[in-house]
Amino acid sequence: MELDLPDIDFVEQIKSSTSSCIFRTRWRNRDCILKVRWESQAYIRLKAHGLFHKGSIPDFYSLVTGINPNKWLPYLNEFFDENLLPNAILIEYIPNLQQIGLYTFCKERVNKLHQILADIHQAGVYHADPYARNMMVQEGSDRVLWLDFNRAQTFSYDSITARQRQWLEEKDELMDYFVDVLAADYEEGKIHRTWECYYEKFKSLLD
Repeated sequence: MELDLPDIDFVEQIKSSTSSCIFRTRWRNRDCILKVRWESQAYIRLKAHGLFHKGSIPDFYSLVTGINPNKWLPYLNEFFDENLLPNAILIEYIPNLQQIGLYTFCKERVNKLHQILADIHQAGVYHADPYARNMMVQEGSDRVLWLDFNRAQTFSYDSITARQRQWLEEKDELMDYFVDVLAADYEEGKIHRTWECYYEKFKSLLD
C-alpha cells in the first residue's frame, strides 16, 4: 500500500538529522510516525513474516514514495538540496516507551527481546544496530519491541553469504551477553557490565 503525503497531517517533529527525519503525524484519525527516508525493505520483509501481528515491531502502514521536499517546507529542509526524491514509511505510534534498563528490567522482557531479534533474523533481516536504545518496553503493558531499522539489511537464507552468517552469529552472541550482564547489573542495582551497551563509544565494537 502506498499513500500520498497530503493524506497525512504533520503534528510535530520528533527527530531530525542529515540522514532521516521522524515526525508524529495523524492518518485516518490515528497517531502515526512518519520516517523519512529509508527502512522500507526491512519493514516489508518483517510484515510478510508476521512480526507486526505479534507486536514485536511497530506496525507498518504504508510507503510514501517520491516526496518533493520543496512542497513540504519547513518539515523536509534537510532534503532540500538532494538530487533524489526521498521516500518515507508510515508506522505505528506507540506511547509511553522506555528503553530496557535497570528500571524496566525483568527476565521475561529481556528473554522476549532476545527471541524477537532471533525472529528478525529468521525473517531475513539483519538489524545491524542492536543498542539498548532500540530495545523498548511500553509502560503499563507487557509489550516489548525493537525499533529503528535505518541500518538494516535484508538477505535470503537460500543465498546467504559467509559474511552475512557471521554478522548474524555475532549479533546473537552480543545479545546473549547483554541479557546475562543486564541481569547481573540489575542484581547490583547499577549500570556496570552493560555500560558500553548504552553509549556510542561501543559502536566500533559492534560494527
